[in-house]
Amino acid sequence: MVVVGCLALLVFPILGLIAGGLIAGRTGAEWGAGVGLILALALCGTTGSMLIKAARKRV
Repeated sequence: MVVVGCLALLVFPILGLIAGGLIAGRTGAEWGAGVGLILALALCGTTGSMLIKAARKRV
């Protein structure tokens, strides 16, 4: 789960940059990269909180 969060931090902003650039040019690329970063941070935070909850249940 941690690997998914770490890879998402690299992949989602790049995919957003490419998609936004293809759809709306430079401004779209900037927005796409920002949205990709926000989604990646949300995914990373969610998986981190799930990992913490799972560790607490084991103890």
